[in-house]
Amino acid sequence: MLKTILPYLIAALIGAGIGFGAEHVRARGALAIEQAAHAKDNERHTTDMLNVSRAALEGENRAIDAHNLAASAVAAADAATTKEKDAHETDNRRYRAALAAGTERVRVAVRNCTAADPGGLAGSPGAPGVGNGSTAVADLDPAVAERVFGVAGDDQHEIDKVKALQEYVCAVRPKTPGCS
Repeated sequence: MLKTILPYLIAALIGAGIGFGAEHVRARGALAIEQAAHAKDNERHTTDMLNVSRAALEGENRAIDAHNLAASAVAAADAATTKEKDAHETDNRRYRAALAAGTERVRVAVRNCTAADPGGLAGSPGAPGVGNGSTAVADLDPAVAERVFGVAGDDQHEIDKVKALQEYVCAVRPKTPGCS
C-alpha cells in the first residue's frame, strides 16, 4: 500500500515545495517593494528635517543679529549718555565753584524790592528800575545761588535719566511710539 501511495506522496511533497518556493519568491518581491517605499519615506523625512533645521538656524541667526544690533545701539546710547552726563557734571561743578567764589553771579529780575541799609535792616519798599519802565535786577547771594543751581542740577540729572531710559527703549524696541 505504501508503494501505491508513495508516488502521490512524493508528488504532493514536490508540489508543496514548489508552492512554498513560489510564495517565498513572491514575498521577497513584496518585501523589496516595501523596503524601497520605506527608504523613500526615510529620504523624504530626512529632507524635511534638514529643511526644518535650516529654517531654525536661519531664524536663530536673525535673532542673534537683531540682539547684537540692539546691544550695539544700547552701548552707543549708553556711551553718548555717559559722555553727556560727564560733561554736564563737569560744567555743573565748575559753575557751582564759580558761584561760591563769587566770580559768577545769578541775576534775577525783580518787580518790587526793598533796599537794605548798611546794618542789614530793610528800608522802605520802592519801585524797581531806573526810569522809563526799565526792569531792575538783583544779584542773588552766592550761597543761595549755589543751592538754587544745585536743585536745578538735580532736576536735570533726573531728566537725563528719563532720556537715557527712552534711548534704551528705542534701541531695544525701535517701533515703540516716540522712537524714530
